[in-house]
Amino acid sequence: MSKDLDFIKSLYDDKLIEQYLDEDALERIQKRVDARDFALYAMIVGKEKAARCKIFLELAQNNKSISSNYVKGYLPLIEIMDDIITAGPSYISQLKMLHQRAKKKG
Repeated sequence: MSKDLDFIKSLYDDKLIEQYLDEDALERIQKRVDARDFALYAMIVGKEKAARCKIFLELAQNNKSISSNYVKGYLPLIEIMDDIITAGPSYISQLKMLHQRAKKKG
């Protein structure tokens, strides 16, 4: 579950917001977030690899072994990183700044 949904759920669980959400509301919100993430990953890796890319990330974050099928889904992002690193320090600095901006946005 995304950190935004975790925050909303914690407010709900702590009774800091009115309990207007039905039991399936958080699940419906999560499905919309998943669909958005899928679409955004598809912009980079292509529709055919987007699901594998997302699964790769989830497995990696949970310290699970990753099959080559999922690595193939994430490979376009690895290649982007390799291109940036190969391009040199100024490109790496720009990537770090972009990452900081993205973290503030999210």
